[in-house]
Amino acid sequence: MTAPTEGNPSAAGAAFPDTLHRLVLRGIKEMSFTAPTPIQAEFIPAALMPNESGDHFRSRDLIGLAPTGTGKTLAYGIPLAELLLRHKPVETGGRRRDARNRLRALVLVPTRELAQQVAEEIRLLTRGSLLRVLAAYGKVALAPQVDALKKGVDIVVATPGRARELVDLDAMTLAHLLYVVCDEADRMLDMGFLPQVEWVLSRAPEGRAKWLLSATLPKQVEDLVHKLLNKPRKLEVGVRNTAAAHLTHQRMLVDEELKTPALLSLLAREDLSRGIVVYCASRRRTGWVAGALRKHEVSTVVVHGDRSQLQRDKALESFSHGRCRVLVATDVAARGLHVPGIRLVVNYDVPVSPEEWIHRVGRAGHGGGDGASITFVSPEERHRWENVVSLAQPDWDSVKVPEDVSGFMRDTDRKRHDNRKYEESKVIATIEAKERAEKAAAKRLKEASRLRKLKAPRHDSTQLRGTRSNTPITKGEKPGGGVRRAK
Repeated sequence: MTAPTEGNPSAAGAAFPDTLHRLVLRGIKEMSFTAPTPIQAEFIPAALMPNESGDHFRSRDLIGLAPTGTGKTLAYGIPLAELLLRHKPVETGGRRRDARNRLRALVLVPTRELAQQVAEEIRLLTRGSLLRVLAAYGKVALAPQVDALKKGVDIVVATPGRARELVDLDAMTLAHLLYVVCDEADRMLDMGFLPQVEWVLSRAPEGRAKWLLSATLPKQVEDLVHKLLNKPRKLEVGVRNTAAAHLTHQRMLVDEELKTPALLSLLAREDLSRGIVVYCASRRRTGWVAGALRKHEVSTVVVHGDRSQLQRDKALESFSHGRCRVLVATDVAARGLHVPGIRLVVNYDVPVSPEEWIHRVGRAGHGGGDGASITFVSPEERHRWENVVSLAQPDWDSVKVPEDVSGFMRDTDRKRHDNRKYEESKVIATIEAKERAEKAAAKRLKEASRLRKLKAPRHDSTQLRGTRSNTPITKGEKPGGGVRRAK
């Protein structure tokens, strides 16, 4: 992370509390931070306030909402480090004490990449202290994580599934837990993660502080949040469910088969030599896109759920160090991926959830600096784009499909596209001809009806005396002069 810039403004006139532990202050300085971001300026003092019972080492339940890329990780990382450095772990049993009881903070995150990055940022923040931080996630060997827990750790950053697995194996105990953090709370509490999160929280001692942070928090999920937290205080910075203000957005209406050629044309014209992320809807589509880019000599790496942790780590490392120009990924990399060099996000497919679009584009300019996004919208995806605009309300510009897009198409794809366009034109021509014929027939019927009315004989409406008529009476005639009834 970098120091706040225009793209990542700090709170006006705010500063990190000078009462923080000297090691925390030194860590903040070494990470090149000079002033807190708005969410940090709000969340850190609230987290360091004593709870209702006046305990300075216990915090109250908090909800932190802020756009992506505004420093939410350190918003809870700084108070965690401060509280744990000033609150020594419980030591019981003398020489035979259980090192697992050292665990006092648990951070739950939705993805393995986010677990690694959060753990690394907390390590940088607490460098030189005795605090130990462990990142625990699935699809890797359990033994190293179990061994680390046996030696004793203070903070565990874990995915919900691996956290439950470690508790089930009795490798991790939550008996002395003081703080539970749910990062990316909307993803953590959706229908897929809610059972694991509830299971973990139910094992934590009562009265422990629970902090939830995210860029988005749908109302239906917010109801679940309030069930899990005890009178939480909500800290909201910026407008909910919106992308960061320092980003620019574009939309391109493009046919499905033209997406890959349009992407190739875009990359050929783009001046960026690195820092481009392309998001696809599925793992199979990432393979197609990456294969097309490599055939055109564009250095590319791929990240999705089917790749091993080693493959994902190598891909992210290569992309972060600029050895590869493009990262093609599914939404597994949309949350928490922090690479300061990302400047352009391409939404190859419009996500089903509008909240995912916010997290995707938030990777651009993450942690400061300018960033941009472009979203490819096929005719079948227009309703999804409308949902994105309705929720996020971004300021976006429309761009046309590049004129040279046909030069990046394969011969078979170009022929298929031309045939489809020809068939579509025939169908459109048939429909238009049918509409013209129907309009002409309707016009002829209307004209024939008018002529019949003109030729029809007029009815003699001579009015008999004593009967009612709609015919106006003549001037000077008195109304009601009909035949009177006999008395």
